[in-house]
Formats: sequence, C-alpha cells, structure tokens
Amino acid sequence: MPIVALVTHARHVPAIERERFAAALHRESAGRVFMLETCHRVEAYLGDADDAARLAPPLPEGARTLTGEQAVHHAMTVAVGRDSVVVGEDQILHQLRASVDLARAAGTLDPALERLFAVALQAGRRARSWRQGPPRSLADVALASIGQQAGTIRGRDVLVVGAGKMGRLAARAAVAAGASVAVANRSAYGAEALAASTGARTEAFDPEARIGGFAGVVVALAGPWPIGAATIDALAGSATVVVDLSVPAAVPTTLAVLLGERLITADALALADIGPSALDGSAARLDELVDRSTAEFVAWLQGRDGRAAAEALVQRADRAREVELAALWRRFPDLEPETRDAIEGMTRHLADRLLREPLERLGRDGDGHDGRAIRDIFAL
Repeated sequence: MPIVALVTHARHVPAIERERFAAALHRESAGRVFMLETCHRVEAYLGDADDAARLAPPLPEGARTLTGEQAVHHAMTVAVGRDSVVVGEDQILHQLRASVDLARAAGTLDPALERLFAVALQAGRRARSWRQGPPRSLADVALASIGQQAGTIRGRDVLVVGAGKMGRLAARAAVAAGASVAVANRSAYGAEALAASTGARTEAFDPEARIGGFAGVVVALAGPWPIGAATIDALAGSATVVVDLSVPAAVPTTLAVLLGERLITADALALADIGPSALDGSAARLDELVDRSTAEFVAWLQGRDGRAAAEALVQRADRAREVELAALWRRFPDLEPETRDAIEGMTRHLADRLLREPLERLGRDGDGHDGRAIRDIFAL
C-alpha cells in the first residue's frame, strides 16, 4: 500500500521543531504533499513511497514515519478525534476538512489521498453524532489548567487575549464556567464584537497593572503579544496563571521565564489530564469505528489496484493482438474483408478466453497478491 504519513506531535516533538519541519515541507515539497497543521501537530501525507523519500525533509527527533495500513489507521484516528487532547473535539475535524478543500482547490490532492480523507471525514462526522451534551475544546482544557493552579474561576476575573476562533472558544467557555470575562485584541473592533456576543467586557491589549487582578489569562494569538514592562512586572508579581494557546508562542520570552510554572504552553496541554471524553461512547467504540473505516479504505484501494491491473492487462493483450494482425495483413494484403473480419474476431475471442481466468482472479484479489504477480509476469 503506497500511503505514507510523516507525523510530528506535541507529545514527542517541541513546537519549534514542528515549525521548522512545516517550513521545510512547504519549501521542499512545493505543495506536492498533503499537509495538516494544527496547534499540536504537523503531518504530511503522500500517496507514493518514492515521493516521500524524494520530497520529505529530514524528520525531527520524536517524529514518526507511518506506511501502508498504519498510515491509513492514523488518519482515521485523527479524524474521529481519538488522537486529540480532548477526545472527539470538533476543531481537528474542521481543520482537516479545510486542508482537504485547500489541496483539492489547488489540484494537488492525490486521488488515493482524496478517497482516504473522504472516508476519514465521514468517520469523523459519525463519531461526533454520538455526542451528548455540549462539545469540549482545547479552551476548556486551558481553563481547567488555570483552575488546577488558581482554584475555581467561578466569580473571578479571566482575561482572554485574542478574538479569533480559539479566543472565541475560550471566552465562551469561561463565561459558561461562571467567570467574569474580559477580552483584549489587537483590533478593538474584534474585542468589542466578541465581548458583545458573549456578555464579556473589553480590556486594553496591553493592560499594564490591571492584569494582576485576573485569576487567569488565556492567550490565543496568531503572532506575538507585544506588552510593555508594566504588564510584565504586574504578572510577575501576581498569582495570575497564563495559558498560551498560540503556536508559535505569543508570550514574550522574558515573561515566560518570570512566570515559571504559572505559564502553561500549548505543548504542555497536549499532556494534560482532561477528564471525561467529549463523546458519549467508550474508547472501544471509537477504536472500532477507526478499524472499520481503515478496512473500508484498504478494500477500496486494493480493488482499485486490481481494476488498474486488469485494465493494463487487457490493453497489453489488445496492443499485442493489433501488432500481430498488422503483420498478418502485410503478409497477405489481398485477403477479402470478410476473411479479415473472421480472423480479427477469432483473435479477439482467443484473447478473451486466455484472459478470462486472470481477470477473474483479479476480481477476487483481496490482498493484492494476484495483482502484483500478474503485473510482474506481464511486465505491466
């Protein structure tokens, strides 16, 4: 099976190494690999082992190369959310769908990979249909981590920095947890819109001394958080817990050192104990779905290979028959049309009889063994 997956995850590969790997992939593959990039993972999928050897940059320490059915199984595991920090969270499914749509629009999605991710997305939607109750996200884990250090956030002030997708999730989760929420953003309009939609208030992007009054701060930015000395000093002298969900990190290095254990990074959350699953279903149920979806794709791929081998065999036989007939017509140019038709019909019938058994075996080829043997024998 030709599918190859190159996998880096926050559990084993630090964020800075994942960023370097992603940059190298973009640079060296020139868009010819399928990439999935999230806050915790950078993965590349290829439909050909030779392409993987030729296009993939060196893997960072802790990365994995998965091939064949292992790669397919991993893709299904990711899609159903079994490999996520929050089992069954929605964000990974949205990110996977967006990556597929982008690759399809660019015309760079290998047909086998397109089928793989169609099956994976279908499995992901089925897994989410089992959910009962509100969905959980990485933002819930961030708030739970604040609670582990600072105590309950109910009735206390929490600052969300960033009004993008993760910022919105964090603000809504904090409001639902009973916190008094403030929102800060580079764009005042974005902060005001999120505050209005969640019942929060707004705060300055650089809050200075006021930041020391927050029990926790959730930073979710696409880029650095440019804060001044007053804000850094206030955080350093307070008990405020800061969770930086940004990848790459948005919190300044100076502040990160001062916060020590009160800074929780996105990578640290990858190892967090997040409690019950977000899905109404046991791990065994999800694993069964992954196994079933993997088997479905493998069966399709093997059937596709068998069909391709059968088509190549028929084309090879037709070409050989046409060459021999052309030679025969040159030797006997005066043959009557009726005779030519009879000879051509006889050769077609003979070829069909000779091919019947190989084609039937290809139709029953469950593991691809017969297809490989026929390709070798006939040099297809």
